Amino acid sequence: MVKYLYVEIAEALRDDIQKGVYGIHQKLPSETDLANQFSTTRLTIRKAIDLLVKQHVVVRDRNRGTYVLATQSKISSGSSGLVGFTEAAKQFQLDVSTRVLDLRRTIVYPDYVASKLDLAPQEPVWQIERLRMADGEAMTHEQIYLKQKILPELTAHEAQGSLYRLIEQTIPIGYANQELEAVVLEKGLSDLLETSPGQPAFLAHTVAYSMDGYPILYDNSHYRADKYTFHNILQREHYKEGFK
Repeated sequence: MVKYLYVEIAEALRDDIQKGVYGIHQKLPSETDLANQFSTTRLTIRKAIDLLVKQHVVVRDRNRGTYVLATQSKISSGSSGLVGFTEAAKQFQLDVSTRVLDLRRTIVYPDYVASKLDLAPQEPVWQIERLRMADGEAMTHEQIYLKQKILPELTAHEAQGSLYRLIEQTIPIGYANQELEAVVLEKGLSDLLETSPGQPAFLAHTVAYSMDGYPILYDNSHYRADKYTFHNILQREHYKEGFK
């Protein structure tokens, strides 16, 4: 696969940030200086910076320049757009593993799942229960419902990997709608997540959609709040002077 120059430059800048060449809150060199450094155009540098902004590595102020954002000590969902647990954890150089607790093809599921996935009566789905680990430590418990027609065959071995990547061999994923709740873990789930009952957690309800807006997958996931965070940067629109 061809890797565009602006992607290579973004990766090089991200490596420099991780190595401490550019510290937290430090201003990056100007587009002109970076263009000279990488022997390319300012347009290519601008595209590289745009990518880092989308990944929440840097933040741009049109009047002051581009600054390095503070790093996260927890696995961060949303910091690089729509990615799965595997992709998010690997961005933090963590060793990812998965225990498939249950995998079955079924036509029996809650009404809310049928509604979220817009299922026909008795349409089959894959019901997948997984425990996700990073560096051998339990992080996330997932209860997933995936339209069987998207993946006609699915083995436990395949379900140990990234479902997003597996799905995208058939159909591209466009976006997801996610709702978050703050919850406390009950006895069963706390045992699986290797923590104590009553500990705080995030419960994420997620529907992933195809590029043309058809629901593909519904997921209820519990995330340990001491190991995981949900990251969203909201940029304020700067209106023209005189507009209020």
